[in-house]
Amino acid sequence: MKLFEDQAQILQLTVSQFSERLRRWLERRPELQRIAIVGEISDWSPQPNGNIYFNLKDDRALLRCFAFWSDAKTFPEVRDGVAVVATGPVGIWERRSEYQLRVVELAPLGVGAIAAKVEALRKRLQSEGLFDGARKRVFPRFPRRVALVSARGRGAADFESTLREKAPNVTVTFIETRVQGEGAEIDIADALQRASSEDVDAVILLRGGGSYEDRYPFNTEAVVRAIVRSRHPVVTAIGHTGDRHLADEVADAVFKTPTAAAEYIAGSWAEVTGRLTRRQGQLQRAIEGIVARGSRERDFAEHKLTGAIGSRLAHARQRLLELDARLERQSPRHRAALGATRLTALNLKVDNLRERVFSRLSNALALSQSRLLSSNPEAPLERGYAIVTHAGRALRDARDVRAGDEIVARLHRGSLGARVERVFDDE
Repeated sequence: MKLFEDQAQILQLTVSQFSERLRRWLERRPELQRIAIVGEISDWSPQPNGNIYFNLKDDRALLRCFAFWSDAKTFPEVRDGVAVVATGPVGIWERRSEYQLRVVELAPLGVGAIAAKVEALRKRLQSEGLFDGARKRVFPRFPRRVALVSARGRGAADFESTLREKAPNVTVTFIETRVQGEGAEIDIADALQRASSEDVDAVILLRGGGSYEDRYPFNTEAVVRAIVRSRHPVVTAIGHTGDRHLADEVADAVFKTPTAAAEYIAGSWAEVTGRLTRRQGQLQRAIEGIVARGSRERDFAEHKLTGAIGSRLAHARQRLLELDARLERQSPRHRAALGATRLTALNLKVDNLRERVFSRLSNALALSQSRLLSSNPEAPLERGYAIVTHAGRALRDARDVRAGDEIVARLHRGSLGARVERVFDDE
C-alpha cells in the first residue's frame, strides 16, 4: 500500500494533512499494529495520572514510548538501564510529528549494555576505595568563593539566581563546559581540573537533568577520577531524581537539583545571618533598655537635684529679701521715706482735723447766721410786713399813738408817711 496516491503533479499538503495521511497509513499496516521492540529503558517517567513516558534505546537509535495507565498498571517494576521487550502498535504524535510506540505489554530482559558497563566500572572503582566515606572531604561551613562547572542553561541559571538571592556574599566563578554528547566526559574532566586551580572553597558540578543517555558522561571513569583529584571539595547536582551516578558516589556532597545545592551553600550563611540578626535585635533591645533606665534615673536625679536646688535657692532668696529689708530699713533713704510717710500721715491728720474744725465752725456760723437773720427786724419786710415808727420809735402797741399822730411805715423798699385816723384796741 502506497503512502500517497500516484499523481502527475507534485502533491501539495499542509502539515496537518501530511500528519493525518501518515497516521492513517500507519494504522493500515497490520504488521505495525502489534510489534515487539527490544531495547534498554531510559527516562522512565511515571505521570500523576498514571500514564508513563519513557524511551527504548540501543547503541544506535532511540524510540519514544508511552503507556496508558490501564496498561501500565500491569507492567513489572523496572528502571532506567533495564533491557525490556515492549509490545504495542506504532503510531504518530501529530502535534510534534513524532512516531512512537504505544506500549500495552512490557517484559524485562535484564540489565542493558550501558547499565552493565556502568555497573562494572562501579565495582572496579569501589574496589579501589574511591567510594569510601573516609576519603571524602568536609564541605566548608561558610564558603565565600565557589567554582561552578556546568554548561550555560537553566540548571546553572537556577543555581546562580538562588545563591544571589540567599547568599549574595558568595562569589561564583563560572567554568563552562559541555555536559552531554560524545566526548563530553573529557571536557568535564578538563573543566574540573581548571576549577581545581582556582582560589575557591568548593567546586559545584551540575547539569539540569536530561535523559539517561544525556547524563552518561557523569558515569564515566574520566569524570570520577577528576573529582577525586580535585584540590577542593566537590558537590554534584546532576538534577535527576531517583538516579545515582558514579560522579555522585565519589563527590563530597550530593544534591538532586542545582537549586538544592545553592540552598545548601546559602544555608550556613542564612543561619549565621539569622543568628546575627537575632543577636543584633537582642543587643538593640538591651541598649534601648539601658538607655531607658539611664534616662529614667537621669530624670529622677535631675528632678531631685532641681528640687533641692530650687529649695535652697528659695531659702536663699527669702533670706536675701529679709536681709535686704533690714538693710533697707536702716538706710537714710528708708528713714527719710519713713519720715516722709509719717509726715504725710500727720499732714493727713492735720488736714482731717482742720476739715472737721472748719466744718464745725461753718456749721456754727451758719447756725448763728440763721439765728441772726431770724432776729433781723428787716427780715419780715421781705415777706410783706412793715415796721411802723412814731417819733422815731417802733410801734409795738396801737395804744402808743392817738388819732391825728403822724406815723412812718417802713417797707422792704422805701417808707410811707401816714396819719392815724383811729386807734383800735383789739382787746
